[in-house]
Amino acid sequence: MTHRPLTGPSRAPRAVHLLPLALAPLAASPLSCAPELAAPPRPDDAEVTATAADADAIPELQIEPTASLDEAPPVLRLRVRLPGAAAGSVDPGRALVVRGKLGAAHMRQIERGELSNALAERVVPSIAWLNDAPSGDLWLTVAPLAPLAPGETYAVASGSPAFSHHIQVAAEGSRPVLPRLWPPLDAGASLALGVWCGDAPLPETAATAALAPGGPPGELRRGAVDGIGARCVRFEGEPAPAATGQADGLLLVGPPSAFAGDPAAVSLDPRPFAMESMPLPAAPLACAPDELPMGPGCAHVADDRIRVRSPDAPLLWAVAGEGLDEVLAVPPGEPFILAPLPPLTAVELDVATLDNAGVVERRTFSAMTRAPMPHVVINEVLANPRGAEPSQEWVELYNDGNVPADLTGYVLADVGGETELPSIFLNPGTYALVVNEDYIAEDELDPPAPPETLLLRVSKLGNHGLSNSGEPLKLKDGGGAVVSRSPALPEPKAGMSLARVGPRAPDGSASSFVTGWPTPGRVNIMNQEIP
Repeated sequence: MTHRPLTGPSRAPRAVHLLPLALAPLAASPLSCAPELAAPPRPDDAEVTATAADADAIPELQIEPTASLDEAPPVLRLRVRLPGAAAGSVDPGRALVVRGKLGAAHMRQIERGELSNALAERVVPSIAWLNDAPSGDLWLTVAPLAPLAPGETYAVASGSPAFSHHIQVAAEGSRPVLPRLWPPLDAGASLALGVWCGDAPLPETAATAALAPGGPPGELRRGAVDGIGARCVRFEGEPAPAATGQADGLLLVGPPSAFAGDPAAVSLDPRPFAMESMPLPAAPLACAPDELPMGPGCAHVADDRIRVRSPDAPLLWAVAGEGLDEVLAVPPGEPFILAPLPPLTAVELDVATLDNAGVVERRTFSAMTRAPMPHVVINEVLANPRGAEPSQEWVELYNDGNVPADLTGYVLADVGGETELPSIFLNPGTYALVVNEDYIAEDELDPPAPPETLLLRVSKLGNHGLSNSGEPLKLKDGGGAVVSRSPALPEPKAGMSLARVGPRAPDGSASSFVTGWPTPGRVNIMNQEIP
């Protein structure tokens, strides 16, 4: 094989970044050639799909994994055979993937290396490289670094030699894309490990794979580590040579799919592998008297859940046992919850952690869970209603525990003071709204709560109402212990609330609350479209 230079992400042809890396050949997996879809002709009827007049010299396009050009998967590699092309005539840095169709005018821009702003905005970040074939022909491989949109048309094109092909991405749902969970975004310190996870269990697999171009060979296996993470697949590669692993700006792409040829085949997020960070090992935490060591973190054991404090370094946690099979990417110092667990039971968990360099530590954690208890949380806050303030403001409480909660002595505290709650029992799975005495259940401006929702009317909610600019709230039990918190995050506009992403989302985590449309007395709805 003849080694060729590797370009960085394909953008405007004037912005080519060359990387000093010798390239390995493509895997010898069979690929089918789909019929070519010609780009629109030039006004003078000259073809834009090839510079050669001989039909045998027209570049042909193949898709990896195997697919037709009108049913392309969202994650792919585009392989173009360049029959008879000389190595010096091919510039991978001028190979582009473009959203939408290309016409003759677009191709002239690409050939000149001068893209208009409108065309440059349609360019999909990609990397491209050259490979030889036994026949002596050159192959140009172009790999987009982000999933392509389902149902959309894209073009792969080059200015040297000049050609273009169009593809149509298959409809949404035809092949799901597993997000890459590890290494963390912008903090990767390994080219030999990647973990992708979805929402459903995956089949067992053990297939050879390699990062491209010229990256370490390895295997694709199910699980974040062996035996943990049935909804995940990982790439484990041989350690890259030091000179290669530390190359400035080096980008490599993982396999485009897992379980090739299987009905359960999934695409793998093509976010590139790169040396973005120094290794960040996790120093073990010092645990409080009411905590137990769990790996490098500390665990507070309750009845049906364990609250874990993670060290001040990014970690991938993989935990299995007692019905759990959890894989969590945890930012530095963030807490997380493991649930559900059986109350009043001796539990044993298999706990593994992976740092950003791919170093794995694995230990067993044993503990005795406690008797069932209530878990009352601040679940949602409407501080800036469309209706009158402060009368239409509210704080939603939810009992996520397995037994009723006696709210006698509970107080809701803000920066201005404390408000004592009425003495009632809040049953498991029940919502309650803490509201002002003059709150109107249906003011026709803000969403009403269901009729069965408990309204806990108080003389004063907040010091002078709840602050629209955001202030932290605390819920304290009858003994003065803080049982739940909401952060100081301002609502962006009137009528929107601050909502916990799930009742078990831990206090103290930046990702536990988001803004959205209010859902008083109901399950919070995430990812709502906000105009």
